[in-house]
Amino acid sequence: MGAVRPVVCVALTLAGSCGGERLTIRPLTGSPARQMAASADPSITLDPTGGDLLLTWVGDDGTGWQLYFARSADGGEAWSTPVRVTADTGEVKPHGEGSPRLVAGPDRKLAVLWPRDVAVPGRQWPASAMRVGRSEDGGRTWLPPITVNDDTVAAPVGHNFQGVAWSGDSGLVAAWLDERAGEPTAHHHDRLATAHDSTSEPDATVYLAQSPDFGRTWERNQPIWGGACPCCRITLARAADGRVAAAWRQHFPGNVRDVVIATVAPSAGPPVRVNEDGWVYPGCPHNGPGIAVGADGRRHVVWYTGATGKAGLYYAALGHDGHPLAPAVPLVAGSNLPTVHGSVVALAGGGALAAFDAARDGRRAIGIAALGADGRTLGHASLRDSEGGAYPQLAAVSARKVVVAYTARNGEHQDLRLARVALPETDH
Repeated sequence: MGAVRPVVCVALTLAGSCGGERLTIRPLTGSPARQMAASADPSITLDPTGGDLLLTWVGDDGTGWQLYFARSADGGEAWSTPVRVTADTGEVKPHGEGSPRLVAGPDRKLAVLWPRDVAVPGRQWPASAMRVGRSEDGGRTWLPPITVNDDTVAAPVGHNFQGVAWSGDSGLVAAWLDERAGEPTAHHHDRLATAHDSTSEPDATVYLAQSPDFGRTWERNQPIWGGACPCCRITLARAADGRVAAAWRQHFPGNVRDVVIATVAPSAGPPVRVNEDGWVYPGCPHNGPGIAVGADGRRHVVWYTGATGKAGLYYAALGHDGHPLAPAVPLVAGSNLPTVHGSVVALAGGGALAAFDAARDGRRAIGIAALGADGRTLGHASLRDSEGGAYPQLAAVSARKVVVAYTARNGEHQDLRLARVALPETDH
């Protein structure tokens, strides 16, 4: 007999339900990284061709950090033998806010985007290059990575905190925070309005690069939006019609650090502030938002704010135009919280599921929240034995089941861990 897996249940009050419904979370013990000395920074998605669950992570088999890939045909219970995406231990290292991002496209095409450190004498932090690895056979083999940023002959600067998404029929769009000089082509606020803010770090520019052939070739990099917090990840999400939306943290006048969303592909649109948090912070809080786009086109966004009196992780559902469909709601809040990182996945019927790495009592642990189509919070759950867990990522394997992957602490080491969340039926 197999090992008995603990199940965590939390009662929910579901709109339109007959009562007594329960959200269940079951840890998945068959992690493909379980034999590694250390593992971290998962990125998880579904194969649009056959529905398999796809996973990348940064792992150390005892010889150094590498990027690995595996797939599961049964929703995360069993995994294929891990395949190395990288061949050089200098390519990648754990970095929760700038961790690799996996995207799956048509015809078994896969791509992973990550930053590679570039040592620069006299520089406090390494510079970085934006790298992409590709597979054309569903992840069985991976082509050598290439550099996406096209300023490779200039002095090394930072290209980091990236997002990537499948766009159109067979395209790929990447976005990252860039330190090179360049005037944004769609700068959306007066540069002078923030120029005199006293900050610990200069702003970054959001750069975009598009590929018509899913990463084989890339068009010229484009500086699109300025005034971005320089170390808060930009996140991309694909809509059913092939368009791509982005969310990131913007520097507004007065050192206000609020989250915005905008269309990225097929062309860049004007950013819209998700919520008027008014968080004043004299630097970069190292905390980007999460975004997902549902089949109905609504944008689901989760983000952290440290604004006085309302610190916490929040959720909002927004329409095609980026304007809120309902007031933002706190998923976990309180002055005792650490900085909270969140992610979100859209569900059938207009709802969503969010994951975050803080508990209401201030512990670092993995929490789950179910959201209804009306934008209200339906209930919360905490993942047992997830103390120290951080940077959760989500993928919906069915209409009512979601897999969460996160980085856990195991003594002095990091471990990749997985769990499956089952939502109750609500059509009574």
